[in-house]
Amino acid sequence: MHPFPMLFRFIASGATPENAFALYAAADRELPVDLFSPRADLTKVDRVTVVRERAALDAVAAGYFNASHDPSSPGDGEPLNEDDAEWLADRLIEDDAPCVRLGGAGALLLDDAGPEPSWLFFGWSTRAE
Repeated sequence: MHPFPMLFRFIASGATPENAFALYAAADRELPVDLFSPRADLTKVDRVTVVRERAALDAVAAGYFNASHDPSSPGDGEPLNEDDAEWLADRLIEDDAPCVRLGGAGALLLDDAGPEPSWLFFGWSTRAE
């Protein structure tokens, strides 16, 4: 593991989660380096893992996203609102879930209406130089 990992979390849209991540990472590379606000090097991320199964997250979310426990919560594969997605991303980061370990990115579906779905991406990478 890199001695100074950098956390990232952002929202991007694209035809697929991999496409959305790649488009955002390409635009991020074009930004100038800011010594006072370092950011993660997104080019070092080698995989995007879509977190699809709410039921599989029960240990993390304590049933929060399981439609069988709460009729108002989204079911498996349905979009999350941004606040719920950020809350879940934080829990997965804290628990060092496989989808967010150094070198990977987790993706949660936020909105699948329209031409391109929106995703919340989160994970760890090395510091951009």
